[in-house]
Amino acid sequence: MAHSLVKDTIQTIGQEYADTRITIYVGIVGFTILVWDHLITSGDEIEFIWKGRKGILVYLFLLNRYLTPLGFIINLVGDCQHFVRYEGAMTAIGIEVVGLMMLIRVIAMYRHQRAAVVVAVFLLLAWIVVTAWLLSHGARMFSPSSPCTMVFNSGTIASASAWLPLLYDTYVFGLTFYRAFSTIRNKEAGHVIRTLFADGLLYYSVICTVNLVLTIMIIRAQEGVKNITAQYAHLRVTMMSRITLNLRKEA
Repeated sequence: MAHSLVKDTIQTIGQEYADTRITIYVGIVGFTILVWDHLITSGDEIEFIWKGRKGILVYLFLLNRYLTPLGFIINLVGDCQHFVRYEGAMTAIGIEVVGLMMLIRVIAMYRHQRAAVVVAVFLLLAWIVVTAWLLSHGARMFSPSSPCTMVFNSGTIASASAWLPLLYDTYVFGLTFYRAFSTIRNKEAGHVIRTLFADGLLYYSVICTVNLVLTIMIIRAQEGVKNITAQYAHLRVTMMSRITLNLRKEA
């Protein structure tokens, strides 16, 4: 019996160590993509954002572009027990700022169709409320040797943190596709509409895949890696930055 207990303990420690390594590697990959994109687009940022005309989208762009990296860096040097909720909140704010930027573009495209805008607002608010509720009920994984990641004590409701953004993105992409495709089909589309359509398609394809995987993992994966794909929230920040810069170029 003692031998079996020791064997189980060793297996548990080994699994937690493996989960920790995977979490670290995934986090480094996501953050590296973010930093690399910042570096190669810094020239466009200076020209079209810092030197360009200011507005609500510009300020949201800067918040989106720099809040997430700051939260990640602070979490690296802080104690996990105290900063895991902070990291979760910073990540949630970062991706919901992206959601707000998307909503502003929906309002611009459908200013005379209130029903389409109201549905988008409802989905975004539902996403924000569910995320806030889950963060308030989340905690660091219990074992001290486990990766610095937050787990939600809310059963399958936790998957809503992945499928609600997926639903919102799908709805916004559908609206964008409908508006852009009808204009392109009638040969009335300019460079801005074509850029919005192409970038929106790329954004949706990548983020949809990430959120779909995250939803499945939250429901089906083992405890140590349930939220591991959430670290690719950096991709949402990166791609929205690219879309904003590309649109500013074409404008």
